[in-house]
Amino acid sequence: MSQVDITPQFLGELGESCYKQYSTLHGWAWTSTEKIYRNPSHNNRIEFTFGFERILVTIPFEIQEEIHYISRPSNRDEASPSFVYDFLACKAYPSEDPRKLDGLTPNDFRWVEVKTGNSVLSNNQINKLNDITIPLAIFRIPNILDSPEEWQVYWKSGKAKYWLNEFKNNSD
Repeated sequence: MSQVDITPQFLGELGESCYKQYSTLHGWAWTSTEKIYRNPSHNNRIEFTFGFERILVTIPFEIQEEIHYISRPSNRDEASPSFVYDFLACKAYPSEDPRKLDGLTPNDFRWVEVKTGNSVLSNNQINKLNDITIPLAIFRIPNILDSPEEWQVYWKSGKAKYWLNEFKNNSD
């Protein structure tokens, strides 16, 4: 028997798993920015996950360019790509066909960054706020090392201007 090393990567994966469950329970479907990069949209649709379902979501024209721009590796390294934000989420409204989601507006989407412990947004993530129109949601579990029953989960969403003001006020 061996023990699991508590590495930053392990904590990040644990936080992302929690986010995926939380988002489904609160009516949000998700896809990773890496998945968008590796599997570009077809007919303006991107595959999202909602619970155990895979849903094809039609992306509104107004945000298609931003999604493809933000979903490119920021380090330009194909072997070990790094993405600015972790996920793109959308509101999972009921539809006649649960495998397709049409008619969403840009307001139904969020960039998502998962943070655990005391981690903060990187300078690159903060700088990219100047390039996005889709709101950013920060999903945080500060006490990730506690047992899951004791986790405190925070989900805060806002437009780029909101976050830029938050970071400016916190650095003063």
